[in-house]
Amino acid sequence: MTRNSLPSLSELAVQQAATALVKATFKFLRRNGISQTTIMKSAQLTQRPRGGVLQYRKLVRAYEDMGMVMSAWYTLPKFLDSEGRPLPLKEGRGLLSIVNLIQLSRVKIPVSLAVELLRRSPSVRQDPDGNFVPVRRVFVLPDFEVPRAALVIERYLDTLRKNFSSQKKGTSLLLERNCHVPEIDVREISPILRDIRERGTAFMDSVDGDIEAHRIRRSRRKVAGELGVLIFAWTRPTTRRSKAIRKD
Repeated sequence: MTRNSLPSLSELAVQQAATALVKATFKFLRRNGISQTTIMKSAQLTQRPRGGVLQYRKLVRAYEDMGMVMSAWYTLPKFLDSEGRPLPLKEGRGLLSIVNLIQLSRVKIPVSLAVELLRRSPSVRQDPDGNFVPVRRVFVLPDFEVPRAALVIERYLDTLRKNFSSQKKGTSLLLERNCHVPEIDVREISPILRDIRERGTAFMDSVDGDIEAHRIRRSRRKVAGELGVLIFAWTRPTTRRSKAIRKD
């Protein structure tokens, strides 16, 4: 192999980045109890046009709808007490009911599925009378790490693709950036993380209200689309390299 046939630094970085992406995905799936056989079958399914992910799409849509249901529960005056706190709701029909909440949330999730997900979620509890009482505004489900990861990764990669296309066409880019410090004292980051969480929550609540106000009641294929914002903070322990990078 001649020197000119060796991959450039950029090409090598792309190849190794692809390896890192696959390895990280594989490690995450195995850590969440997905067998190697299932992973390999899933990889084969991605070669097909449709990919076989219909049930995943339905579950994720229901999950996102429940996020909007919780948001409505915490913001619509009909479901708040005099101090602005969300009121307990009964399962049946009525003004203070899950049925009415779903209707006013303008989502298409079936009531029976919504009730099932509320019972499974630690974001909600039931009192002795069987009423649903909200515990936290953000809707979460137990054992939902893999579907959530798939949702985030799909949309992030789509954002990268759109931004790459926009750069070539000279059109506006979607927001995609990060703040990163490679070395930080992990013993002193608790106040920083708390500040990020509080300010991020306030920002997301504001954005959620703005974009929710533009939801269309009936989907028209030619104009319907998605708009969303995702924020997450991350930490990871690092170690210093004992050997310098060899330069040839």
